Amino acid sequence: MNYELEIAFDFKNSKEYFVRYEPIELTDSEKIPEKLKNKKLYVFEKVKPKAKNIGTFLLEFLNLDFTNALHLNYFLVHYFLVNFIASKKNYLNFEYYKSIDLTSEIMDNPKIILTENEFIDYAEGTKLLYFSFIDSAQFVFKNIAEKIYFKTLFESSTEEDSDYESLKILKDNETYESILDNISENFKDIKMNFDLDSFFLGSNTNKSKDNIRYYYSSNDFTCLLFICMKEFMNYKNSFRIIKCKNCNHYFIPKTAHKTLYCDNIFKDDLTCKEFADKVSSSRTYANDPICKKYRNRYKNLSKQASISNNPEVLALYERYKVDGAVMLDKYKHDEISGSDFEKWIDGMKIRK
Repeated sequence: MNYELEIAFDFKNSKEYFVRYEPIELTDSEKIPEKLKNKKLYVFEKVKPKAKNIGTFLLEFLNLDFTNALHLNYFLVHYFLVNFIASKKNYLNFEYYKSIDLTSEIMDNPKIILTENEFIDYAEGTKLLYFSFIDSAQFVFKNIAEKIYFKTLFESSTEEDSDYESLKILKDNETYESILDNISENFKDIKMNFDLDSFFLGSNTNKSKDNIRYYYSSNDFTCLLFICMKEFMNYKNSFRIIKCKNCNHYFIPKTAHKTLYCDNIFKDDLTCKEFADKVSSSRTYANDPICKKYRNRYKNLSKQASISNNPEVLALYERYKVDGAVMLDKYKHDEISGSDFEKWIDGMKIRK
């Protein structure tokens, strides 16, 4: 039985499909030996992959807090536990395997079957064994997402290191392409597969197969994280991963336009984007001294321009109208600080 992790991308519809193995309680009493009938048994079954928004797997990994036991358990059970058990062959020691011959008495094909206690024990054991590895992997992929991978390495290096000079150059112009090309040697356990009937469990009516030519599989979840970023980058040159300025979660913008806030619900049924707009609109000239200062400078420049024939004054006024609107919007959306905005306002006057 192959328990590799598998993922496919439908870029035409901005969807992805990730193969999951879900623990399903085994209730067929005729297949359960008498000595185990008083215990809950779980069989891990591959379920038909469902369409998720493109980037779901990558973004979930980036946004989960692995110091939170619930977040870590979620990731282990949904993405990692079955793969870990199968790859380590630890299932040969399970009570269920010791007591009966699975292939002849329980299933047509070998399956991973655990008692309830074994399921809990393996989840807890995997948590202890792999927390540090998962946490470290998340740190690396966050640095890739923010394009500070080389910068982070450079800051932890010294002049004695052999790669010091190359990192010094690479850190100043990081791109997804330069980072992924540099680390590609670390992610070799990836296979490209073309049997889509097998991937979709033999479904002949799945229209998504028309837009998918292949899927990827691996025993290492970090390899699939790598291939996610590689595929996104190849598919869309303007691909970006942004950290929301409001909730600090990573998201993939739907358009090429500059955006700072995600569309996830944040508070009072408002998305982060809607919440930020609401907060920014509350910054009026009456209750924000910097906005008031911006407005007063506008009035003064307007008055000077109306009574002066000095081309320098007229040019400054026109510049203030255009650039000022941009600076005000940035200040309202926390793209620049109040001190930076105030410094810009102070600089917008005729020097005598």
